[in-house]
Amino acid sequence: MLFLTYGFTSLVVAGVLARFVFILIPGNSLKTPWGGGSDTPAYVALAQNIVTHREFGYAGQPTAFRPPGYPLLLATFIEIFGARYVAAVRVLQFGEGLVVVLLCASIARQSSGDSAAKATVLIALFLPTLVEMTGEVLTETSATALSAGVVYLLVRHRAERRWLHVAIGSVLVGLGALLRFNLAFLGCFCLWTVIFQQQGRSRWRDAAIVILVPCILISPWTLRNLSVFHRSVVFSTQGGFNALAGVLTPQGRTQPGDTEKIRAAVGWGLPAELETNSSIRSRLPDESEIDRKCQQAAFRAWRETGWSLIPLVLRKLYYFWLSTDQFFWTDALSPIQRDIRRFGVLTYWIVLLLAIPGYFAVRSNRPELASAFLAYFLVVTMLHIPFCMNTRYRVPFIDPVLAILAGVGWSRIAQRIAERPALET
Repeated sequence: MLFLTYGFTSLVVAGVLARFVFILIPGNSLKTPWGGGSDTPAYVALAQNIVTHREFGYAGQPTAFRPPGYPLLLATFIEIFGARYVAAVRVLQFGEGLVVVLLCASIARQSSGDSAAKATVLIALFLPTLVEMTGEVLTETSATALSAGVVYLLVRHRAERRWLHVAIGSVLVGLGALLRFNLAFLGCFCLWTVIFQQQGRSRWRDAAIVILVPCILISPWTLRNLSVFHRSVVFSTQGGFNALAGVLTPQGRTQPGDTEKIRAAVGWGLPAELETNSSIRSRLPDESEIDRKCQQAAFRAWRETGWSLIPLVLRKLYYFWLSTDQFFWTDALSPIQRDIRRFGVLTYWIVLLLAIPGYFAVRSNRPELASAFLAYFLVVTMLHIPFCMNTRYRVPFIDPVLAILAGVGWSRIAQRIAERPALET
């Protein structure tokens, strides 16, 4: 028992140190050695425009293509830390990553006990998809922390009905929607939870909280959009583009040739020509017009695709749940980047396999919690189907819960292995 205690502690310390080294490697550089190109320049451009007191947009044109949360965070860090702001953001995300680990462990403990919590700590600490994004100057790590926080609060709410859990969870949903537009999907799951997994009048009170609190939090953003876009945009101008990309470039990873497909459909090389402060942006129309034309092109592409939408959706589900986008379609990356990503996918597959017995273990002990996890997976997956689906879209929602279930599965398998010699004797 002493060996197990010290062994666990050593692994935890090693995991924390490894994560810290992971953010030290890129240091203050915007790009990481393992990254293959990303949305970082778009967020940085918005942050720099905020710092220089320009409008929230590109080349003097207002934008609602990206939510304001992360650019505002970067702008704040630029003001505080100056040229070292990138390193400071990585330190923040290092802390957020550890918060995710603690939240996952707490949920596992509530569902299956201390052994499951310890296994979950180790899985969440070392799971590549949860580690890799802490070094990227992107929204994934913060989004994962918010998603894990919402799941934690709803699990607590299942154990003890308190409106405060729902209220704080709703605040996290509102903040999440301002960080990543698709985190608004968490509100749908919260609403399902309080309506279908509660009884009595309190469920309608909690449903009102789930609806009203996020709406209040995002209201300054929506009012700003209604003003600058002359009432033609409420929440986002990204929906049309993502719907179109969901048919033409379903991986959403900007592979070679993807921009040409979008340009052929709408006449613009999105998003590269949109998210820039160069003169290229001035050649494009207002974002509301871009969004409208992308929506029209998306509906047209859906009609033209016809029955081929079925295999298309299946491929998107493979990308989303099996990370095949990161395993097979990585030709644009360097050999070492391809190897790193394939190793990460293989590790993720092991966690996914461990999560299956973990789910059934939770269902035997806490069936209401297992049904909530299953509903969570279904809601998040179904709401993403009309848009792009890939590993990066999945990680903030799914991977923390998979780490929990894998920890439960690991502890259950270890328990049965330990019990077998005793049964045989």
